[in-house]
Amino acid sequence: MSHRSFSTIAALFALAASGCSSNTPSTGLCTTDSECTLPGTRCDTGQGRCVCATDEACEADQFCNRAGVCQTLSGCTSNDDCRQEGTFCDRLSGQCLSGPSLQLGSLCGLASHCPYGSVCTDGKCSMGCFDDGDCVLGEACVDGTCQAGVCSQDAFCDYVEKCDDGVCKQDFRGPYCRGCTQRTAANPEPCDAPRNFCLINNRELGGFTQFCGVDCSLGQACPNGFRCGGVVILTQQTCLGSAECQCGGQVRYAEATCTVPSACNPRLPNGDPDPNATACFVEGHPGCNGGVDGGPNTCVVTRGQTDGNCTCTADTECADGSTCTAGLCCAGSVRPERECVGGEGTVSGYCTCATDDDCPRDNCDGSRGACAISGKPCTPGNDDCGPIPCVDGGCLIGQNCAPEQGLACSEVLGE
Repeated sequence: MSHRSFSTIAALFALAASGCSSNTPSTGLCTTDSECTLPGTRCDTGQGRCVCATDEACEADQFCNRAGVCQTLSGCTSNDDCRQEGTFCDRLSGQCLSGPSLQLGSLCGLASHCPYGSVCTDGKCSMGCFDDGDCVLGEACVDGTCQAGVCSQDAFCDYVEKCDDGVCKQDFRGPYCRGCTQRTAANPEPCDAPRNFCLINNRELGGFTQFCGVDCSLGQACPNGFRCGGVVILTQQTCLGSAECQCGGQVRYAEATCTVPSACNPRLPNGDPDPNATACFVEGHPGCNGGVDGGPNTCVVTRGQTDGNCTCTADTECADGSTCTAGLCCAGSVRPERECVGGEGTVSGYCTCATDDDCPRDNCDGSRGACAISGKPCTPGNDDCGPIPCVDGGCLIGQNCAPEQGLACSEVLGE
């Protein structure tokens, strides 16, 4: 047992001694690292000899192992294993190959080792392509070859065009982004078809305030620059605040009252008089917060008056067992999932929906042969229109092609 161990140590010692050069060729002895002057070497004080510390001390096809011995590489798993300049790791064979030269016929391990218009096949770059990424910008991969002047998808085409059998063609299926106004008796189809809706243009300050979308509710593809999205409306219930939407009964102010020193004269944020406002809102008024200035409740005073009413933040501030809901006392059931969108102060908004029953009821317009709201085909007397579904707080009436996120009508039309 003792003899076998000594032989192993001796063999390892011999490998270590021959694996790296020493700064003292005659003896190879050292006591400190400074005596090992060749790059990538260190002093193994246990052996008293210079051994390798990094791959720099080894040949191109070797690496420095943990024992300080330069060991021949048996293969590669990444380009880091290929020490010789101008080589890369071919993962299929596990060998370091010269290149890549990005030329046809050159050795390769990946498609990125080959020039555009070629692929890596059997370790060599050859003409062809697997997808558009193998071709130069503007060319498409068609039947395994890169071709110019053709398309493989809509992204190769101009806005409002579609790729049809390798050719970009204008999409004349509808009035994409045409200016419009909402439907009237005199103009029942402002966007040419019942399911093409007149949409609000909130993506740019100039141009049309409303534009035509084009129906995609049956899976119709949109042209380049457009995407299919839901057309959503709110309920027909108007509101000044969310309490009116969330309360299933009557809403009123809290029991506490408040008084301001002078008659209410509503003003804009810049200090100018606000001719449209009908009330003043004094946040944190002591009369609404148990005599404490700066509390959470607000004093609401009608124009020209000094006495006002208070909002609430707790049920105990309401009378008759009412529930404090969105700042007002509710004498009925509460539906906290509903909100008032666009309503604030004296500006009316509309309530969001929580169920399909909150959405308006559609009906068949016989003069158009279409449902009055959704535009779906219908026959009077049949139940073709059905309920309008509530989706994420809005009533979904259809789907239209509209400009992609980040694009505006003026951009896709080139105006």
